[in-house]
Amino acid sequence: MIYKDSFIKLVEEYNVDNYIGTGNPNAKILIVGKEGSCIPEKRRDGEVCFTQEWDKKIKNDEDINFKYKKDGLKEGHTWNKYQKLHDYIFPEYKKDGFFNFEERFFTTEMSAIRKKTTEEAQKDPKFEEKLKKRKESFFKSEFIQQFPVVILACSNYIKNNDKVREIDNLFDVKFVEAFTCERKSKKYSFWTHDNADKTKLVIHTRQLSSDVPEELLEKMGKVINKFAENNNIILL
Repeated sequence: MIYKDSFIKLVEEYNVDNYIGTGNPNAKILIVGKEGSCIPEKRRDGEVCFTQEWDKKIKNDEDINFKYKKDGLKEGHTWNKYQKLHDYIFPEYKKDGFFNFEERFFTTEMSAIRKKTTEEAQKDPKFEEKLKKRKESFFKSEFIQQFPVVILACSNYIKNNDKVREIDNLFDVKFVEAFTCERKSKKYSFWTHDNADKTKLVIHTRQLSSDVPEELLEKMGKVINKFAENNNIILL
């Protein structure tokens, strides 16, 4: 596997914490969740996400298996939502019985604190401090900034409102449009942003897990594909 220079530089220099992310670092789509929900010892076999693991892969020029069998995870599990979104964007690569979204996505977390729930993560006394540092270092890296499509599936871990424009400032984009769907009288939304020359699309939404309806993922997939087609962006 050929690793791009911006990724090698990130792995070599990033020292605020040692969480990088999973998936294909050569992908064109980045998904950012809230935080990892399991401790390192309980990850699937072969999963690579920390600096020392990526460093070893790079130095040994090793490939990574981005496809793995589905193993009975509940419908609301984040991986199931990521896979469904992948299948709406890349229907020709849908693989029944397998997770293969990491072949075309790179995924990371807004917070590097790994806890089973968001509530537990936010109880960490340094939660806000660590989150701020990660935004100022990791998310400003050349590697993160070069993705043409960024999906911030992390709700209030990053903000764009009347007073705070974190998304605009971090990714040099402006708000474009809001999309909403309704399920059982509950509304689900995502918001799109792009840059001046239409080379970057940033989507902000809630965490993609639990009861997120398939309609929202389908809409998101259509928006991403339309943006790529209109602006001659190749997502593969």
